[in-house]
Amino acid sequence: MSNSCLNCRASLEGSFCSQCGQREKDADRSLKHLIGELINNLFFVDNRIWVSYKYLVFKPGIMTYEFLEGKRRKFMPPVTLFLFVNVLYFFISPLTDYSLTLTDQMKQPTHGALATRMVEEKLTKEEMDFETYAPIYRQASDNVSKTIMILNVPMIAFFVYLLAIRKRKYYFDSLIFSMHFFTIFLLCIVVGVFTAKGYYLIVNQYFGSSIGPWVFWMPTFMAVLPLFYAIVSFKRFAQVKWYHAIWSGLFIMFAGVFTQFIYRSFVFFTTFWLT
Repeated sequence: MSNSCLNCRASLEGSFCSQCGQREKDADRSLKHLIGELINNLFFVDNRIWVSYKYLVFKPGIMTYEFLEGKRRKFMPPVTLFLFVNVLYFFISPLTDYSLTLTDQMKQPTHGALATRMVEEKLTKEEMDFETYAPIYRQASDNVSKTIMILNVPMIAFFVYLLAIRKRKYYFDSLIFSMHFFTIFLLCIVVGVFTAKGYYLIVNQYFGSSIGPWVFWMPTFMAVLPLFYAIVSFKRFAQVKWYHAIWSGLFIMFAGVFTQFIYRSFVFFTTFWLT
């Protein structure tokens, strides 16, 4: 084997390049190596993702704190964690809070009047009735709302920054906290939807009941668990007393609700432009 890296021509230190990090065996063209790499990529996920989700679910705030303190090697990047959960969210029915119907968008206090005028002008121009356009809008809105979900993160981060400005002076810190918080929020939604649907199917099949579990499940997964995470994680993130963490957690949840109104505007105008 050559003593220099085939990728950047720097010297090799053991089995890895000292500059770009490429392994010496990456240049192996044998069928055995190819099959081995395929199996590894298909069945083995970077161990950091399991460590990251373990911390995220069972140790609220610790991963955020350690990541900001420079202990980043053992964790997946926050954006990667978010995107992985966002992919899961993409395949479930979106929440109506994040993907409103056209009728509901036209009733919003922030942009409802403008939305109504825009829709009426569009229907007149294209000679289309509301009943025809509404389902077209809804389908596109569901996809848009899932695709731009990450826009909620920097908005929530602004409020977290105001809460923690004395302890965490950099907006970047609040952005990382918000990325982890919104990731766990989406994860709660995904788990809540799947467990609720599973429960509904079991009850409906074996007991002949159509009573849905949404009234019990979704408030827990959308409010109680995220609030608990917000309180505990903010205490560790900002290193504050419990009473400070409690009202800060409540404020973060309020910020999440407030940013929904801004987010709904983004969804409407983006969807309207696409349709």
